[in-house]
Amino acid sequence: METLTGQGFAQVLRSGAYAVVRAQDALDRINVFPVADADTGANLAATLSAAAAGLGRNPPAAVGSAARVAADAALIGARGNSGAIFAQFLHGLAEGLHSKRVVTTGEFSLAAEAGVDAAYLAVQHPQEGTILSVLRAWAAKMSARAAAVLNFGDLMDEALEAARVALAETPRQLDVLARNHVVDAGGQGLVYFLEGVLDTLKGTHIPDLSTLEALTFPAAYQRLSGAVGSAAQGFVASGLRSVEGARALEIDERFRYCTEALLRGNALDREAIQRAVGRLGESLVLAGGGSHMRVHLHTDDPDLFLRTLAEFGTPESVKVDDMVEQQAAARAATIALVTDSTFDLSEAAQLRYGSVMVPLTISIGGGTYLDRVELSSPEFYRMVRETDELPRSSQPNRADFKRVYEALLEDHEGVVSVHISARLSGTYQSALGAAGEVDPERVRVIDSRHVSVGLGLVVEAAGEAIRAGEALEGVVAAAEAAARNTRVYGATPSLDFAVKGGRVNSKVAYLAGLVKLKPVILFDEEGGAHADGGHLGYGRTIRGIARRAAEFAHGEPARVAITHADSPESAAYLLQQLHKRFGQQQDIPMMESGAVLATHTGLGAVAVAVRRLPAESGRGRVSTPDGETGQGGSR
Repeated sequence: METLTGQGFAQVLRSGAYAVVRAQDALDRINVFPVADADTGANLAATLSAAAAGLGRNPPAAVGSAARVAADAALIGARGNSGAIFAQFLHGLAEGLHSKRVVTTGEFSLAAEAGVDAAYLAVQHPQEGTILSVLRAWAAKMSARAAAVLNFGDLMDEALEAARVALAETPRQLDVLARNHVVDAGGQGLVYFLEGVLDTLKGTHIPDLSTLEALTFPAAYQRLSGAVGSAAQGFVASGLRSVEGARALEIDERFRYCTEALLRGNALDREAIQRAVGRLGESLVLAGGGSHMRVHLHTDDPDLFLRTLAEFGTPESVKVDDMVEQQAAARAATIALVTDSTFDLSEAAQLRYGSVMVPLTISIGGGTYLDRVELSSPEFYRMVRETDELPRSSQPNRADFKRVYEALLEDHEGVVSVHISARLSGTYQSALGAAGEVDPERVRVIDSRHVSVGLGLVVEAAGEAIRAGEALEGVVAAAEAAARNTRVYGATPSLDFAVKGGRVNSKVAYLAGLVKLKPVILFDEEGGAHADGGHLGYGRTIRGIARRAAEFAHGEPARVAITHADSPESAAYLLQQLHKRFGQQQDIPMMESGAVLATHTGLGAVAVAVRRLPAESGRGRVSTPDGETGQGGSR
């Protein structure tokens, strides 16, 4: 390959992203700089996956246009120091490639150097011995050899070797790396990326498109590494004792919160923003420019950081991570957590518990999509509105779970796999069969007897047990107890989907519509779903499910969560009703439901899950003021 097109750029970027996602667990374990918060791999994987996802199935034909699309997507999806730095590198690279349709090795090398310059400018205090050093060595080698080496594969081969040499030098440049016997995690991530790029350029390994698409999607900050095989071992080859070193770390409490936001505004002033927020902490990175900029900072005052940013524009996609908690969890976690795409859980909780998701498949509009991978909730809602076809879902197969379990057992003592009710899907049976083939003693599969937020609360309970340092049996017990002590109550404004799916007789639905009777849907202790009475009018039904949730909690501490299918107004009303009964101080997350729940309920549905907690937890005691009584239905 002597010239690079937009399609070629997209292919090598996808392959590089694939390599990093595969290796993210290994990168997390050697992450000690600037803080040992065990998330460099996840952050780089998220950033690169977002960049690859932005290019989509049909990337621009011109290499300059493709680079710009990837850079913008990376900026929006960037996570952490290394992710923001890489996003800024892509930003500079895109500026260098500009309007070019194709580029030679020489032209690409010049653009890469522009990208490295941009990456250094993004960091308030650039530190050698990091991803920056490895980037610079790689680009410098390309520039030195591009005039003589006209083939991209050969040039990248030489430049990759220079990057590996620079990576091996990082422990001599940063004392914290030398003390812990590791190389820089961001630099190692870059080397993995470049190895993936070279595999494609040389034709030695080109992942098929479906595999790449399963890894490259806007919500790629979820933990996917277990689904694609074992982590690469490049850092082990250098003789660095990565795992032992990282686990021996003491917790770094200089600044507690890793805070970042996408800042949107008009002609954002980089220097002014740097001056304003730089004094609030350390590890400041500003990626992008113009109308949108990714700003990352370690600080003790996230609120002040965000208020300061708001003076320059509108902060969006805000993320605040407690690095002290992350460091403690990284040292303690020995059990891996797996679930499927029918669970609904807040983004913060997904990151906190590091769950690996195995997706179901959704068929709609003549296409078939991996749930939450190729098809986001908003996109699913749009497709539902535009077609009369009833969406359908199908379970993952046994081989999907087997690959996940085998990969996770390489790095964990055991796996707890928590899934949608066995009465609603064959997913549990697929997982159970795979566990039996892999190692039934170390892989434990749990029937949550729930779906959506109910499943999410059971996954959360398992994640809490893992973070508390419970062994395998303790995590299993926590998940099973949560399944017994959780109920889900839902409401839908229309029975159309239930009629189409054959779950409700059309005459019954017609009569209910005449009197505006809206049923309450209960997921019971056996994992089945059935009507639990109803109310005249949707507002009354929403109040009814809030009352049922409070009655189930019975005045004891409880964890509550809401989901909705493209109905934020109804969800907000449900939240209001729940706060009346559970107290204004109760933390009640509200999230969009995945496609699987909406496939059965239709758009406009809302649901609340309530999980009773042990009395000593003291969280969220319930007040139960007098309310209306529903029509029928034991609870």
